[in-house]
Amino acid sequence: MPVASTSGATASEPAEVAGDAEPVRDESFAPETLSRLPLSNDLLLRFLVADIALQRGRTALSAQTWYDLANRTHDPRVARRATEVAVGAGQLGLAQETAQQWITAAPNSVGARQILLTLLIRADRIEEARPHIEALLAAKPEDAAAFFMQMHLLWDKSSDRKAAWMLTDELTQKYPQLPEARFARAVALANQERFNDAIAELDRALAARPNWEVVIQYKAQLLSNQSPAASIEFLQKAIKDNPMSFSLRNSLARELVAAQRLPEANQVYQEVLNLQASNLDALIGTGLIALQQRDLDTAYRNLSAAITQNPRNVDNLRYYLGQIAEERYRFDEALKWYSQVGGEFALPAKKRLPRVFARLGRMEEAHKAITALPADTEQARIEHIQMEAQLWREARDYKKGVDILSKGITTYPLSADLIYDRALMADMQGNYVLAESDLRKYVQLLPANAQGMNALGYTLLTRTTKLAEAEKWLEQAIALEPDSPVILDSLGWLRYKQGKLPEAKELLKRAHTKLSEPDVAAHLAEVLWQLGDKVEAKKVVDAALLIDAKNETLTETISRLGIR
Repeated sequence: MPVASTSGATASEPAEVAGDAEPVRDESFAPETLSRLPLSNDLLLRFLVADIALQRGRTALSAQTWYDLANRTHDPRVARRATEVAVGAGQLGLAQETAQQWITAAPNSVGARQILLTLLIRADRIEEARPHIEALLAAKPEDAAAFFMQMHLLWDKSSDRKAAWMLTDELTQKYPQLPEARFARAVALANQERFNDAIAELDRALAARPNWEVVIQYKAQLLSNQSPAASIEFLQKAIKDNPMSFSLRNSLARELVAAQRLPEANQVYQEVLNLQASNLDALIGTGLIALQQRDLDTAYRNLSAAITQNPRNVDNLRYYLGQIAEERYRFDEALKWYSQVGGEFALPAKKRLPRVFARLGRMEEAHKAITALPADTEQARIEHIQMEAQLWREARDYKKGVDILSKGITTYPLSADLIYDRALMADMQGNYVLAESDLRKYVQLLPANAQGMNALGYTLLTRTTKLAEAEKWLEQAIALEPDSPVILDSLGWLRYKQGKLPEAKELLKRAHTKLSEPDVAAHLAEVLWQLGDKVEAKKVVDAALLIDAKNETLTETISRLGIR
């Protein structure tokens, strides 16, 4: 399940700044800058060669030909075209030369300096970029504030951070009155991990422009790098001064999420929704928190509302909604969501499709979905084996599932995933000796894995008389993951087997609150029934039957106890 966060900015990278400015593009040139060279047959032929080479995909030849034309004509229009072609061809060194030709031919061209500036920065020739930035600022002094707000976008991860700071320092000293220049200084300092100096610059910017949200948010990011509590306290104070700022409230909620203070984060997001029911950040934030807390109804409602409001760039939300639908046993719905997922979540969604098709009884499509998945790495091939075995599990042919996994383990004997899956399938087949043996191998391969400890403990609990050893494994598992509903269920069932019914009830209620699956419901219902709370037991059973009326554990419990 996802971490409930909606921001991916690092501590030294501002999460929000003014919108990216469109690069200036010269549409015309002064007549005196244009070439007066006659258009001879030779020159015309060269222009034709340049264009035809480009049309035929011979980009290097086209770029070189345009470069030669720019050298010959000294025309800014030709130099501009030569620069565009060189950039498109990936000939960045050549593009720098043609951009310089462009500037030589038209010294006042803002577009030429912008492109050359970009090329120099990409080549990490930061000092050479300085005169072009100065020329741009001199040509359009009214754009200085916007430039400084965007200046950090000039540098990428490979840029010389010290050189970037020195250039930023030199340029901004000429604009001491501009709070935007203070912001640029802060980002350049933070990129060198000089966080205290960066925060001091942000404080100067806020002194000049109080309640400036962009700067408040960036300061909160930097404070969070040093002390999450300090960042949260700072944002809480800022919200008191800006009570109607949704962006600051959302920033506070994200910081609370990062600090794992989910109830408080949810409350802040709810305050935003109370003020603006359609706020996208708050809808997504509350939806992801609900998903993490296993409140599937709220998660589904808010995440689907977010998609309805803004259907673009929400592949992750569609993927999560598919998972929710699966957990609710709504496989047609899950198929719908997974089929709409693109981008980086497309492959994970496609990996979920075989099981969904199988649960719908569409086995041929399930096999085709597996075949369509890439198998170009060892891990991908192991996943194919797991998915094929899963199909037989859904068909309840556990022997075939075990056979497929056994064959896979012969090829990949140290694959913990295959060993774990075979243990579960062997248990379903009734081969408890193999199940126990595989789980012992699994915990040897992954000795600090709570899932393996829980599975081994539960198998010992339900398939053997080794309750003392089962307790040892389950106690270790719950120590690693104290809120895991699966482990709480196992531990609750152990307490039931030990005759500790009140403790079993509390553990199973906690598990059922977080995970309302039929198996967990069956365990809770049995404990309630034995404690004499038959009305509540029947309610738990009825709700579970709505989820999956064919669940074997549930139907066996109902029949054995005579609950209905």
